[in-house]
Amino acid sequence: MGMKGISPVIATVILIALSVAVGVMVSSWVMQWMNREMSGVSSCSSYSTYRIDSAKYTSSDTNLTIKITNMGKLGLYGFSVQIMNATAVVLYNSTSADLTMSPSITAGNPLGEQRTALIILNLDGVDGNYSLSGATAEEIKVMNEACPASVGKIVKNDIVKE
Repeated sequence: MGMKGISPVIATVILIALSVAVGVMVSSWVMQWMNREMSGVSSCSSYSTYRIDSAKYTSSDTNLTIKITNMGKLGLYGFSVQIMNATAVVLYNSTSADLTMSPSITAGNPLGEQRTALIILNLDGVDGNYSLSGATAEEIKVMNEACPASVGKIVKNDIVKE
């Protein structure tokens, strides 16, 4: 009795077909996962646009006042401000004692569509003396917790210094 097996050609064809089938399943799963992950970021960004209307640094009281307007449909809250100059980057997050909002903006009371608020930073406050960074600011970024992917930015020429 002779034992018969499959020929090497048929075995190769079966292995290739199996590899292609597994590759198609994995790539399909990866594409669905990527679409799901990316759709969350894009929808957040598309609904949370805001603009920085003005930024004014006053050296007499070392305050930086930033006026923002919510242009999107998503309520915004948890604002953080990053100030950059040639030598330093200073970040004030939403829990900083030196950052106040007018009116008060929280997760329970977000900045609604077409509403304006003031972010007031005391640059010589509890977190340290950063008044020099206000006087020499080259760029100011405003971020929020409602949609971290959305960032507002204002540059040196648009920052008023008194």
